Amino acid sequence: MGYVKTQRKELTSVGIDVGTTTSHIIFSRIVLEKDASKRTEKFEIVERRVIHKGEIHMTPFSAPDTIDLVRLKEMLDQDYSAAGFRPDDIDTGAVIITGETARKHNAEEIVTYLAGKSGKFVAATAGPNFEAVIAAHGSGAVKRSLETRKTVMNVDTGGGSSNMAVCKAGKVVDTAAVNVGGRLIAFDGGGILRVIEQGGRKTAEQLGITLEIGKPIQEADREAMARSLARSLLEAMRGQEASELTKRLMMTRPLKVNGIDEVTFSGGVAEYIYEREDRDFGDIGKALAQFIRTEMESSGMHLTEPDQKIRATVIGAGQSSLQVSGSTTFLSAGLTYPIRNLPAVVADVPKTGLTSHQVASAIASAFERLDLVEGVDPVILAFNDAVRPSYESLTTFAKGVVSGLPHTVSSGRTIMMCFDSDIGNSVGNVIRRETKVTNEILSIDEVSLREGDFVDIGQPIIENVVVPVVIKTLVFESG
Repeated sequence: MGYVKTQRKELTSVGIDVGTTTSHIIFSRIVLEKDASKRTEKFEIVERRVIHKGEIHMTPFSAPDTIDLVRLKEMLDQDYSAAGFRPDDIDTGAVIITGETARKHNAEEIVTYLAGKSGKFVAATAGPNFEAVIAAHGSGAVKRSLETRKTVMNVDTGGGSSNMAVCKAGKVVDTAAVNVGGRLIAFDGGGILRVIEQGGRKTAEQLGITLEIGKPIQEADREAMARSLARSLLEAMRGQEASELTKRLMMTRPLKVNGIDEVTFSGGVAEYIYEREDRDFGDIGKALAQFIRTEMESSGMHLTEPDQKIRATVIGAGQSSLQVSGSTTFLSAGLTYPIRNLPAVVADVPKTGLTSHQVASAIASAFERLDLVEGVDPVILAFNDAVRPSYESLTTFAKGVVSGLPHTVSSGRTIMMCFDSDIGNSVGNVIRRETKVTNEILSIDEVSLREGDFVDIGQPIIENVVVPVVIKTLVFESG
């Protein structure tokens, strides 16, 4: 009948994070068991733990704008060897390039190469909003907001940026990013500048400081830059753009959510903020952390320590899960399987008084939040408790989906959706009947997706409607 009779499955997962300052890898063990209470072949994660943490490496560069692939590969090969694994031993995983490193001209080449070694990896160059989401989950801030019922802001401050996420009741409700990081400039033991990133140059220009590769930078100027960057970060955390420097450094729109109860910091600079690190790496990370603490003390914001700091992103990157869809799906005859590495775009639609405009607006907001472009980036739209199963409500919802995907529809791309309830077939049929779109449609049900998930969908295994789904979760508990 096509059912997989396995009751328990263990997966080995890898997460790789190539950041502005550091790169690291983790190996995780994921245990899945079948949920006998479900009508379909459902698997749930019953255990998720980190089994090996690789060394924290300085990200290698062969030139200021070029990641050194050879050296990076050597470092990761050493980590594989130390963990006792070969690439063929890995079932799934993720490669993430973050911060200023994502701007390097060979960033896509690096992530494609690393992911392609096994063919089983999610590969993503994380934009600032998406990076904020990943770090918030990986640091434990999302989980903390659920457990404490408080509004928690996580600020992931690395070498090139600070990515802010506001978490409420176990969800990320707002994100923003500012070009504040500990390695916007870097120098050797004699104070000679070796690295100048965009944010460092903007900050120096605003302060009237001259920066030039191969020339010295005075300690007073380094401190002035670190102090100004810390102030800009705090302004960004409050949703303010009071200073001209903050305006120049913002990478996204400002935060909108107020009433923050707690603030946690993750990323490399967080190791200094919480006094877990004291070494100097030839940049302004240590000074920046000191000024952030000073600004936090005077701001009145409550600082707490997260579960994970420098490893927040990579801890999440190795997580994965496996599920099987429900039996009420809508799958166009022209679809080709497997469909791989679809980022989940979670559209939060109102639960009552739903209009087509609200559905379209929720879809647009979800694309923006994850730095994805509608009609260009392949995605699967995820809806949780989205629509009541009356024909009128389904019609309103269907028209909203089509309205929210104008470029997808006009370009003939497949419309892909996922629901946590058993309405996938109904939505697909109503879209076909009421909107007249001719695009291929994939509408699966009884699979719950969250931001940070990437999805693989296999060929139907039962009566051409039940599909195996691999959810590669880049975030959530740290293990």
